[in-house]
Parts: sequence; structure tokens; C-alpha cells
Amino acid sequence: MSLNTTSLINIFILSLSLHTQYDDFEIKLHDYFVSNTEVDYINEKKLLQITIRVFTDDIEEMIRDRNSKLKIDPDSDSEKINQILNQYFKENLKIFINNKLIIFDFIGKEYKNDLTQIYYESSIVETINNITFENRILCDYFDSQQNIVHFKSDKYRKSFVLNKNNSKAIFELE
Repeated sequence: MSLNTTSLINIFILSLSLHTQYDDFEIKLHDYFVSNTEVDYINEKKLLQITIRVFTDDIEEMIRDRNSKLKIDPDSDSEKINQILNQYFKENLKIFINNKLIIFDFIGKEYKNDLTQIYYESSIVETINNITFENRILCDYFDSQQNIVHFKSDKYRKSFVLNKNNSKAIFELE
């Protein structure tokens, strides 16, 4: 059974609401593993702004796997955690403009309820003819991981649902 973007967004929202209702419990489990990546192209500034949202407990599993002494929200070592997050997301989220890999700069992160939001930016000097997204965020940790990618510019809006078996999407703008 395939799920469309609207269904996955509803699952994500439901999962968030269920996830936040039981803050008193030590162990937090959820059935859906979803990330949401928003990619906004601001033409006037020639800037790509990227916001990645993941469940904090899911990303904490990845961080502890790489360094068992670290704890997030609050961070036990912000500098080390930011370094691990930045490396992980650059390895698992790749964006190509006109078939060229773009390099994005880590802006920061913040915790909002049960979510971790990670921010990146990249200057884009050329006209975008096509954009390719490769998103494998947390697919190496959760077999059922779904990664929703939203691209938005002044002329275009497009969404993709990616997963372990289908981690790449191409969007032709012209």
C-alpha cells in the first residue's frame, strides 16, 4: 500500500500529538518514523534555506550510536552534538542543482516539543533548471523511515515522499 503526501503528513501530525501526550513516561515509542525537510529557494537573495525536522528521540538514537556519552535536549556537549548532526545530515541529505552537488552551511538547531529542527543555508548563483533530492535520513536506523521533502520557490511547490528503497527524487523546473 502506498501512502500519498497528505496521508503521511496526517500520520506525522497524529504521531506528534500522541508522542507529546505521554511526556511523563520514561520510554517514548512511536510507530511512524518520519522526517520533514523544507527547502525554500529565495530568488531575490539567491539563497536556499533548508529546515529538517525529526523526532528528537530518533535523532538521539543516532547520536548515542556514535557517542554513547552524549545526551540531547538539553545538550551535554553542544559543540560535539552539532558536529555529529552536521556530519550525519550532510552524508544523508544531498541536494543537486543542475546535477551539481550543493554545499550547505550549518546554521544551527533547536528543540521544539519532541522535534529537533536543524537549519542549513546555501547560496545558489545559477538559474535552477532541475533539482535532485537524495534523502536517506534515519533510513539506516528505521526500516519504515519516511522522509517528506517540500520544495518551494516563488514559482514552484513540489513535495516528495522518500524512503529506504526510494531515496531520490528529481524535479525539473523548466
